[in-house]
Amino acid sequence: MITPFIRICLGLLACLAMTACSTIPTSAPVAPTVKLLSVTPVKLGLRKQELAFQLEVSNPNPYDLPLQSLSFIAELEGSEVAQGISNDAVTLPANAKATVEVIVSTRLNRILGQILQLAGSNSSSVNYDVNGFVKLANWPLNIPFSVDGELIQ
Repeated sequence: MITPFIRICLGLLACLAMTACSTIPTSAPVAPTVKLLSVTPVKLGLRKQELAFQLEVSNPNPYDLPLQSLSFIAELEGSEVAQGISNDAVTLPANAKATVEVIVSTRLNRILGQILQLAGSNSSSVNYDVNGFVKLANWPLNIPFSVDGELIQ
């Protein structure tokens, strides 16, 4: 015979289990879209620089995405200039946008080479590519993303 106390405990456990399962997507999440908002110098040294990349991450899914980490490689005119990773936990609201800041370390020779190449060019714009992965707390696979565009000089 089950006592009323055990029934209540079992009921609470069942509710807890159903709530926990409701946060796990039942199908693969659609990859978030990422837009580069800005790049700001944080630390400028002779050998190493730190840049803050402000990224606008849009969640096209009808449920929240608990972002565990975001990593990427940034290229200018096809040459890698920086790599970044953010391990800040951020929840992307369903069908909404959030801003994520990623601190990136780069070396002077990478940036200097790009600046010299661009200075010798007659082009008034610079093509950029940012490719990376989003890791969710509730999904076992990394979700790739890619964003490219043109910076006008």
